[in-house]
Amino acid sequence: MAERCILIVDDDETMVSTIARVVSQDGHRAVTALSGHEGLRKVGDCAPDLVITDLVMPGMDGISFVRSLKAIDPALPVIMITGHGSIDSAVEAMREGAFHYLTKPISMRDLLLYVSKALESREALAENRYLREQLEKRYRHETIIGRSRAMREVMDHVEQVAPSTATVLITGDTGTGKELVAEAIHFLSPRAGRPLIKVNCGALPDTLVESELFGHVRGAFTGAHRDRQGRFEAADTGTIFLDEIGAMSPAAQVRLLRVLQEGEFERVGGTAPVKVNVRVVAATNQPLEKAVEERTFREDLFYRIKVFHIHLPTLQERREDITLLAHHFMNKYAKRNKKHLVGFGEKAMQILESHSWPGNVRELENAIEYAVVVARGDRITVSDLPRDLRPVREPDDRIVLPVGISAGEAEGILIRRTLDMTRGDKESAAAMLGFSLRTLYRKIREHNIPLDRGDKSYIAPPLPPDPLLPDTL
Repeated sequence: MAERCILIVDDDETMVSTIARVVSQDGHRAVTALSGHEGLRKVGDCAPDLVITDLVMPGMDGISFVRSLKAIDPALPVIMITGHGSIDSAVEAMREGAFHYLTKPISMRDLLLYVSKALESREALAENRYLREQLEKRYRHETIIGRSRAMREVMDHVEQVAPSTATVLITGDTGTGKELVAEAIHFLSPRAGRPLIKVNCGALPDTLVESELFGHVRGAFTGAHRDRQGRFEAADTGTIFLDEIGAMSPAAQVRLLRVLQEGEFERVGGTAPVKVNVRVVAATNQPLEKAVEERTFREDLFYRIKVFHIHLPTLQERREDITLLAHHFMNKYAKRNKKHLVGFGEKAMQILESHSWPGNVRELENAIEYAVVVARGDRITVSDLPRDLRPVREPDDRIVLPVGISAGEAEGILIRRTLDMTRGDKESAAAMLGFSLRTLYRKIREHNIPLDRGDKSYIAPPLPPDPLLPDTL
């Protein structure tokens, strides 16, 4: 059994040191405390897997201590040590949730027996909790949402391949949901109750990828101070998801090929073969065929991982799913942010449906999360969408005038807006307004239109004394 942390609490220093020595010799880490109050402080420091405590202690007795422990961690097993005269109290401690009690003088052999049983019980509870979570997660794959033909084909492929042991290669652009499909394959398979280990090969440095995947032995390289289990050992009897497999180093590719062919590998620096039963699901957003041609990816490995191929469509290829996805993400993040949202404004949905979505479903999800956070009403509107999704406002060529404005004021507004549109080009403005150039100059002066564009010609010059030039509209 792997090393576990055991907290020992007793006001008798000799008893504490004796039990600590015995459990340490049995391969566990012992943490000691001389009172219930000190024991509670140590719980926060070491997160024990088991507590051994005396019943009778000054300050806080064993019953109160057990109650406090169970308030912190209801699943934490406790072994109570008591004298012959306190059996009733020990039974009460059992009612409070103690795993077992031993009477003094205690047999160290019996103590180790119940330590082992208590730890096994804790592990069984943790595994049951893990299985429940995984089974619940198995049925949460409504996140692979889509009514489009392309997505129905993807889910058909998932259901076909999940019960098998075949290696699967998932391809598709970034953000199309490759990890979700890998999860679905695992949780719909007979391995659902076993580990699903995820590895992003592109995020691992070449110098560490082999050690991360296959482990290493002590002294294999500088800093390898002890044997270390790799991801493949952790995934034994389960599934390993190798994302961005095209980024895997050549040396790691050789080791992976051996695992797929023979079901075994050697740790870095080791010579003993390690047998594993692991299903491999790989994913990439790069064309591996090109990598094979360029000799950066092994051809034999390529065909080993491409036993069953699932390609995910881009969001552009499944536009009919955008509305469904948008509502799903709205409900998801509204619940998470405790907001009441009933849907989208018509224009906002039109924008979502017409956007190109180069980041695919991931980009859509991020956009909806943002919109949910900033939304103030019960619907997501255009103003709630991220700025890069909002339409660029075109120059407004309309003028709205309040009722009651004078004709002169209206004329001034009209001239100002026309000069704005022509960027101060008075010849163009005069032509648009139907004025002569001289008339425009005069009206600029009449309405005190200032220089506000950095265009010197915007300042109306004095009218030239030319009686032959008509001064009419």
